[in-house]
Order: sequence, then C-alpha cells, then structure tokens
Amino acid sequence: MPSETMRAMWCERPQQLELRQVPIHAVGDDDVLVKVAYTAICPWDVRAYSGLASAVAFPRILGHEVVGTVARVGKNVKHLELDQPVAPDMIIKCGTCKACRSGRANRCLRPTFLQYGGGYADYVCVPQRNVHTLHPSTSLKAAALMEPLACVLRGQDMLRLSPGEVELVVGLGPIGLMHMQVARAFGARVIASDPIESRLEKARSLGADWTINPNETDLSQFIKSVTDSWGVDAIALTVGSARMVEEVVRYLAPGGRLDIFAGIYPKDLVHLDPNQIHYGEWNITGSADSTPENMHRALTLIEAGEVKTEALVSHILPLEQLAQGFDLVKNRTGHKIMIEVNGEPTPQG
Repeated sequence: MPSETMRAMWCERPQQLELRQVPIHAVGDDDVLVKVAYTAICPWDVRAYSGLASAVAFPRILGHEVVGTVARVGKNVKHLELDQPVAPDMIIKCGTCKACRSGRANRCLRPTFLQYGGGYADYVCVPQRNVHTLHPSTSLKAAALMEPLACVLRGQDMLRLSPGEVELVVGLGPIGLMHMQVARAFGARVIASDPIESRLEKARSLGADWTINPNETDLSQFIKSVTDSWGVDAIALTVGSARMVEEVVRYLAPGGRLDIFAGIYPKDLVHLDPNQIHYGEWNITGSADSTPENMHRALTLIEAGEVKTEALVSHILPLEQLAQGFDLVKNRTGHKIMIEVNGEPTPQG
C-alpha cells in the first residue's frame, strides 16, 4: 500500500461534503481492509446528508452499498487472499443479543455503525465475519447492490409467495425493480406500477408481466381485469406514504399480504377498517434491513443471474462528484446512481 492515508468524502455536517485525506483504518487481528471499487448511493445516504435523519451522528463518512477487493488482513484471517473480490456488510451485528440469536439480526440491539468508515472512501475495514466473497466472474457493479437486494429479499420472504400468485409492486425505483425481479424468481406474476415512463420501460425490460401508469389507468379496475376480480395475492409497497398504504390495501385478495417496505417520513398514521382485515384475512407486515443470511442469498441471486442488479445502474460518477450523485437521487433522475471510487482492479500479471 503506497500511502497510509486515503481519500474520503468527509461529511462534516448535513449538506457539507469535502474531499479529504484521512488515515487508513488500522486493521485488527480479525479485520479485513477492503479497497473500495464502487459504492452505490442509497436513499438513506441522501436523507442523512440532507439532515433529515435525526439519529445520524456527524461528522461521518457515508456509504454502505460497497464492493471491492481485499487489501490487507489481520493475522487471524486465513480464508481470504489479497486482491480477492468481496462485498462487505457495513453494519456489524453483535451476534449475542436476543434479536441476533432468534434469526432477527436485522434488528440487532447492539449494532455498530461505521461512522468514520463509510464506503465513499478508498478503503473500508470490517470484521472478517462481515465479508462476503465473490466468484471471480461476478460483476463488481452488480455485487455492489448486495445490501439493498438483501433488504428486498427479506421483504419478499414476508410475502410467502407461491408460484403463479400475482404480486403488485408499487414504485419502480431501484428497490421496486428488485422486488419485481425477486417475486418473479419466486414464481409469481408481477403487476409493476409507477407514474414515470422510464421506470415502466425498465420494468418491462426486466420481465414484468404487466406495467401500468396509475395516473393514466385505473389501477383498481386493471387489477380486477387481470385477476378475474380476485385481487392481488401480495403487494410490495416501496413508496413511503401512509395514504398509499390506505389505497393499496383494498387491492388485496382474500388472504392477501402487504409488505410496507418503505419507511414513512415525516411520521404519519394509517387509517384502516379492521373489519376488512378481519374478513379478508389480510396479513399486513413491514420489513427493515437484512440479516447475514439475507446477504448471502442476495449474492447467490446476483451471481446466478436471477436478479439483474447491474441493469439498474444508470449513472456512474467519480468520488469527487458524490454531491451531484445525491442530487440525482433526490430528483429521481435515472435509476441507480453509483460512485466509482477506485473502479475495476488492475489485472495481475
């Protein structure tokens, strides 16, 4: 490693980013230093940068959708080689609390967030248990989306799809497009709904059975027509709106399941008729974050080509243009925005 400092997009406070040289992380005995190739922008990053996430501490280095290669390992790390491609899980779960020990590590009671070790920097350092290895042929750009796909996979598991069922995906940003692909991988047929034509086009190219612009076509009537008035068996709601929860729940078939995937900010209340839930036998749930097992399964779907995450990437910007990337996400321009930190590794030999 030529230098013991690295580039980092330092966020001193909300709305203030600057490129700094900061010390490279010290590598503990059980740690892995990862040279970052790409870090994708999550809407959470934009919310934190905008000052809308009150629990986020500053200063910090943002970025958690990371992929790269092994740059250095601690003395207890025996199964990884230098330059090996990997995708790190950037949230460290304690592994011992009730949540972790009951299959809900996504709700870990004592998580560690890498405040100064985010992915908008040349290197990140994580414990070896947080490192997911990639097949040498796996696209780094595709694998950078392991973390959001893991969250999507957890939400789709909540919906307990059976082959041949119909799922409605509301909102076709990158998350919605992943929901759509996972549902199809589970054997469901998918109605994909969004008012933006470019997103509908992307959904069609990725295999949606039906696409609909709800501003132009009555979604309720459309669902009745394609399901013989039965309704949809499942809904993935990727839009953070309490009013949207109230609207879409009426599209559920008897025994239907709704996953409220998106957080709703500012906080709001949902008003539902409990008799509809009672007689309809509806299951209304939420899902948040992911577990290490979700990460592993997400990477398997990516490597098998069942979910085409790289196809969601519309913009790749250099590290220095991170603020512009945040603006693209905020303005819903394109699909997935990715930051090229060090890019593809140089072939050896």
